[in-house]
Amino acid sequence: MRYHPHVRCTRRRIMGIGGMVLVALVAARPAQGQAEYMVSMPDGVLLATDVYLPLGCVFSPCPVILQRTPYGKQTAMSRNVCLAFQLDGFACVAQDVRGTGRSGGANTVFRDDRTDGHATIEWITRQSWSNDKVGTFGGSALGITEYALAPGAPAALKCQLPVVATADFYHHAAFAGGALRYGLAFPWLDGQSALGFFEEITQHRLWDDWWQQVDVVSQVGTINVPGFHVGGWYDIFLQGTLDAYRLTQHLGGPNALGTQRLLIGPWTHTGLGGTQAGQLTYPANAMSYGELLQGWRDWFAFHLKGKHPEVGHWPPVRVYLMGASGEPGAPGNRWLELADWPPPAWTVPFHLDATGGLGVEVPASGERAFTSDPASPVPTVGGANLFETVNGTSQGIGPQDQRGVEARADVAVFSSPALTQPLTVVGPLRARVWVQSDTSDLDLAVRLTDVYPDGRSMLVADGIARARIRCGDDRECFLTPGEPAELVVELTSTAMVFNTGHRLRISVSGSNWPRFEVNPNDGGNLNSPGPGRVAHAILLVGPAHPSRIEVPLLRTSSFPRRRLATVTPPAPATSRRTTRTLAW
Repeated sequence: MRYHPHVRCTRRRIMGIGGMVLVALVAARPAQGQAEYMVSMPDGVLLATDVYLPLGCVFSPCPVILQRTPYGKQTAMSRNVCLAFQLDGFACVAQDVRGTGRSGGANTVFRDDRTDGHATIEWITRQSWSNDKVGTFGGSALGITEYALAPGAPAALKCQLPVVATADFYHHAAFAGGALRYGLAFPWLDGQSALGFFEEITQHRLWDDWWQQVDVVSQVGTINVPGFHVGGWYDIFLQGTLDAYRLTQHLGGPNALGTQRLLIGPWTHTGLGGTQAGQLTYPANAMSYGELLQGWRDWFAFHLKGKHPEVGHWPPVRVYLMGASGEPGAPGNRWLELADWPPPAWTVPFHLDATGGLGVEVPASGERAFTSDPASPVPTVGGANLFETVNGTSQGIGPQDQRGVEARADVAVFSSPALTQPLTVVGPLRARVWVQSDTSDLDLAVRLTDVYPDGRSMLVADGIARARIRCGDDRECFLTPGEPAELVVELTSTAMVFNTGHRLRISVSGSNWPRFEVNPNDGGNLNSPGPGRVAHAILLVGPAHPSRIEVPLLRTSSFPRRRLATVTPPAPATSRRTTRTLAW
């Protein structure tokens, strides 16, 4: 670049007047332009906070990207993220949340992240290097801290980018269908030296004021910034990511309405941007991590710098439509651009048949017996898990072959005929299963698999429902032994083309351990379980008890593309239970 003489003089003047200040600033921090501050929270607790400044921010205030972490702000991941944003001309702030790293206070596991997050943003706006434009960034626990601070955030917050995270800690991190997510919650809290918090969770199994105090979903109307929500079809927080997008897109504040973006790929929690998920390999177009990073950088450049105007024209939703792995020319395995989530779909019930069939016709009345023995639980084999092993027990991650599970005598299996044409399933999956038991409580664990022509039964999605919670998250209603009851099992969501020659399969059991806590079945205190009881259960099928899985078939094959834009926003939530329904 050629400099004019007056430009060189200006540069000398700057170095002459501010040179000593600049030298002092650089000398006071490592070569990367980093300094640590102890930032005071409203209760006086000091949080260790690193600031990475581009040289330009010394002379002119800069936009700021904030990441708050329980894993240590000096880890390679946090440092590399900040160094990358620093090179892009952003000031980057990395903070140890309270009770972790070099920060003071006790680790309250997200319960103080709203107050602390707001105070940190306000501190940033008081700094000379800040231009009062702040974006938040982070994955997993860091993304949860983003969601936690979003309601009622200071006006300086201009955008968010939560990755593989959830805004609903109760339903997506602690419990699912009333069953404790043991294989996620226990080892993660153990790794954080926070097993005391695990004990607290078990004392609040029902939705109560303890959870309401930190709830984000009920405060969605006070979230007032654009958000870019990123997740994976096999991620531990998939449904949390989908719910956060949908609720904020339709029920958020003025600056949040219609400004949310959603990206979901065929990824596990730790396989973001890759092509390998469990035992399946997807094509190269599943996106690379480098492409993800560039999209994230463009997002912040648009909202904090006014650059990359193309970001304003991104489709609201971009999801990877999975297809058969290893079958050349199989339909699917491509990206879909949608106007909203979930897209318009026909909800088609596939009914369970007492003979082991699964089809769209309502079968004759019948029943299928199975047992659930707490002393011999059905093992977890893959799924939306974070840890490969839990307490020495393997559980696997992502899509795994379920034939070993299905061969057990205590697992009821229902399979469709081989498909004569591809089936495009996009949206939420829900099983409604009628059951009667000789016990007052019971879990139903349901798995949906894609059965390949070679016999492999590859997990697509799974879920669980605890009978005593079927009447609502805030109360218990036990089974009456011998009387039928319908249990609704949420299997989260998917975008999958089941190829010609493949079959859909549903398996039903009384446990899925260690992914979910084992139910002793006796209706007693779950925190002081005894030996439990073997439940002798009967699945009921037929016109009077239509046990089924509701499958969303994408409408795009029969409607013009413009119909994808015709989505009725949900009405404002009036209760916690209503809010959960709206999330679909």
